[in-house]
Amino acid sequence: MSFSLFRSPLTGLLLLPVLATGAARADTVWMKNGDRLSGTIRSLSDGKLVMDSSYGGTLSLDWGAVSTLSSEKAIDLRSGDTVFKAQLEAADRGYIVVRRGDDEQRVQVAKFDEFMKPKPKTDALTWTGNIDVGVSLKKASTHTQDSHFAYNNKVNVGKWRNDFGGTYTREKEDDSMNTENYSLRYALDYKFQDRLFWQGRASYKRDWVEDLSEQALLGTGPGYQFWDDELGSFSLALLGGAFTYGYSDGSYDSHLGASLRWDYQRFLEGRKIALFSHGDAGHSLDGNIFTLDAEVGLRYQLTSWSSLNVSYGHNLVSGTRDTLNERNFTTGLGLKW
Repeated sequence: MSFSLFRSPLTGLLLLPVLATGAARADTVWMKNGDRLSGTIRSLSDGKLVMDSSYGGTLSLDWGAVSTLSSEKAIDLRSGDTVFKAQLEAADRGYIVVRRGDDEQRVQVAKFDEFMKPKPKTDALTWTGNIDVGVSLKKASTHTQDSHFAYNNKVNVGKWRNDFGGTYTREKEDDSMNTENYSLRYALDYKFQDRLFWQGRASYKRDWVEDLSEQALLGTGPGYQFWDDELGSFSLALLGGAFTYGYSDGSYDSHLGASLRWDYQRFLEGRKIALFSHGDAGHSLDGNIFTLDAEVGLRYQLTSWSSLNVSYGHNLVSGTRDTLNERNFTTGLGLKW
C-alpha cells in the first residue's frame, strides 16, 4: 500500500523513505505496548523494522506492533529516481507526521511499506566479508567425505572498491576422488559517477580431477550499480579480455572474448534472510567458447555473526577440448564481519 504525501507535483508517488544517518541523538520508536526503544533505524521491509541499539544489538521489530516513531535527522523520500528530503516525527498513536519544509502530513503507520537509511558517503576504509563452511561425512556401503569452503571480502576506500575471495571443494568416495578444485578471484572497481564504475577482474580455477585442469580470466570494462542500500545491492559489469584454459597433459589454449558479470543480494524478513546470486557468463570472439560460472543461494541469519547457508553452483565450459559441466549443491554454516 502506498500513500500520497504532498499535493502536486508529488501526488500519487509510491514513496520509499530513506532514513538519514549520523545523528548525534538516537532515533526513537514507540511500541503499542508502551515500550520506547532508542537507537538507529536502518530499514523497514517485509513488515519488519530493523533497528540498531547499544543494548540489544540489531533488533527486528514487527511493524504491526509499532505505534509511532521519530527520526532525528531529515530523511530522503524516494519514488523511482525522484529523491526529496523530509522529516519523520512522532504523532499520536498509530500515526507519523511527515514534514517537508512548511508542508506536513499526518500519515497512518500502516500506510508505510518500506524505508531505509542511506549508506553514508565516506572516504574511510570499510571492510565486510564472510566465510562459509560445509562438511558432510557418510559411512554405509561406501565411505564418502564432502567438504566445501568459501570466503568473500569487500574492502572499500573512497571511490575504490576491492572484492576478493576464493573457494575449495573436495568430494571423496572410498579411495576415489570425485571432485577436488579451488578458485581465486580479485576485482577492483573505480566509481567515477554515483552509479557508473570501471572494473578490472582476474580469476583462476585449478582442478585435479577433470581433464580441463585450469581456467583463467583477465578482463576489464564498465559497470553499472543499479542499487546499493540497506536492503541489498545489484550491479552488472561488461568485461572484455582473455580466457586461458589448461589441460591435464600440460597443453594450453587462449581466446579473446567478453563476459557479463553480475552481483546481487536482497535482504528479506527484516534482514533475517539474504537471497544472493553472483557469477559471470562469457563468450569468445571466435564463437567457439561459452562459459558460465554462477551461484545462487540463501543465508539465514542465526545470530549477528553466524548464518545457515544453502547454495547451488553451476560451472559450464563448452567449446574447449573437454566440455566441463559441474553442478554443486552445498549447505553449511557461515561467519560474517
